[in-house]
Amino acid sequence: MFSLRKALSGGTLVGVALLGLAVVASAPAASRQEATLRSFVTAAHGDAQQLRGVERAGALSPHVSGTSESLVQALRIAERGIGADSYRIEHAVTGESVSVTLASAWHAKGFTGKGVKVAVIDGGFAGLADRQASGDLPANVITQDYCGGELTTASEHGAAVAEIVHEMAPEAQLYLVCIASGSDFEAAVAYAKAQGIHVINFSAGWEGPFRNDGTDRYSAIVADAKASGILWVNSAGNEGDTHWAGSYNPGGDSVHDWSPSGDEGNTFIWPNDSEICGFLRWDEWPNGVSDFDLALVHSGSNTLLAISEEEQTGSQPPFEAMCYGQSSGSDLRVYWAIVGYRVSTAPQLDLVSWSPPLEYSVPAGSIAAPATSASALAVGALCWQSRELESYSSQGPTIDGRLKPDIVGHDSVSSATYGAFDGSCPSGFAGTSASSPEVAGAAALVKQAYPAYGADQLKQYLMRTARDLGTPGLDNAHGAGELQLPAPPDVVAPAAKALPSVGRRGATVKLLASVSDDSGKVSVVEYVKLGARTIATIRRAGFVAATSARTVATAWKAPAKAAQGSYRHCVRVTDRSGNASSTSCAKLVLR
Repeated sequence: MFSLRKALSGGTLVGVALLGLAVVASAPAASRQEATLRSFVTAAHGDAQQLRGVERAGALSPHVSGTSESLVQALRIAERGIGADSYRIEHAVTGESVSVTLASAWHAKGFTGKGVKVAVIDGGFAGLADRQASGDLPANVITQDYCGGELTTASEHGAAVAEIVHEMAPEAQLYLVCIASGSDFEAAVAYAKAQGIHVINFSAGWEGPFRNDGTDRYSAIVADAKASGILWVNSAGNEGDTHWAGSYNPGGDSVHDWSPSGDEGNTFIWPNDSEICGFLRWDEWPNGVSDFDLALVHSGSNTLLAISEEEQTGSQPPFEAMCYGQSSGSDLRVYWAIVGYRVSTAPQLDLVSWSPPLEYSVPAGSIAAPATSASALAVGALCWQSRELESYSSQGPTIDGRLKPDIVGHDSVSSATYGAFDGSCPSGFAGTSASSPEVAGAAALVKQAYPAYGADQLKQYLMRTARDLGTPGLDNAHGAGELQLPAPPDVVAPAAKALPSVGRRGATVKLLASVSDDSGKVSVVEYVKLGARTIATIRRAGFVAATSARTVATAWKAPAKAAQGSYRHCVRVTDRSGNASSTSCAKLVLR
């Protein structure tokens, strides 16, 4: 059990140098707002423009040591967003996606995403040339750089995401769009609309001073994309075990108690040479009438390391945020603490920690924007091998009570960028960053099969055909269930060719035709014509096997009083899916 009272007594940011942290906050500024901004940026780079490269080593396992290489979704980016008040996080060979989703059967039927445009919006595509040289990505990708010339250097995350889309939909046209800020995000979507993109994958999320109910600016951009006919596929997030929600419980002082025993610290391991972020919001939107602060404390010495202490007086958003890095030479045991001032209501508190798992976590409500948008197809993650929900897969509902995620895909798949699945989850490419492009690729296959489908129809098709998991029906852990493509649709029309036939008046005449169909069986209808007039329609009973081209004979009793001479017989066949051949006619001679 930890107490924050001693830590607070020493003032803000004491003992940082004592612990050997490489990054410290700046000196006190004229206002709390200025101090928070400065310390955040200093913790990142000493760069007043943006924060890049927040690593979440060990985020998916309580065992931090030796996990960072396999936890590829741990590579995170936190940056200034639209209005310089938001942060973005990226939820992070032949893979297993094609076989586990049953997409292989679609490929065999010729559904490969041909004619479909898929955009991957991401923070970088480092290694793109290598992936193209190895055949893991095609040579014809189209790139758009909104990240300051760093498309192929900023991060390899986007290349890994694109790999999965390409495996699922190998003939889809890929557009790789690199962004470095929230304004870039808006520009990327405008670009996608101009290019006629059908599907967008965004394996990332934003944190900022908004309620997370799908009304933020990022969600509005997603809604705009959908209104333009684009299916938006978004990773649900990896905060299932690094999110907490609940009521403020001060337990006799101003510091929140996380447990009935009075524990004032929500503990986690802070790996050496890594950066962490904490985001606290409370449900008093748009302006906080209560005032809460978020503190980061070293549990061994009970030393206050940092505190986000924006003042809420009724005109500021109910939101606190901080990001810090440490290179002390060892992993640190630290905790988050929440301090309340002038608490006027009883709002729900939500803490999101970009860190290894928290001691006290609440998976419910951990979905991040823009996956919270009603216009997004939010994707959670199952271990592809066990088909069990990953503990870190973010869950719903949204703060306004809507169900999320919408569906779950598979992670820990083998990747040329992040390595092979090693026999257990997490490994390979883990996280909802991997499950989301799997769903985006599946959507491209469906779009090829049903070109008239819009965003809603594609979403409904994937959800309707998902395999139900967990609580029967829709639920806030699995959505509609596991992505499972049904048997591929039969959209190929059968073939029919009428063949010349001869018969006698008053006798049974064999009307000959060659028929074939990829689905194997067809129904046959024959027409006998004299000039433009149809004098007989003959429907053959049942279906005829026609996996390969074969000649069939349909019996027709020619009238005894029919005139001698030349007629035409025409054939048209229909397969079990309702696809019909064109009508073919040939000469019929009656003697």
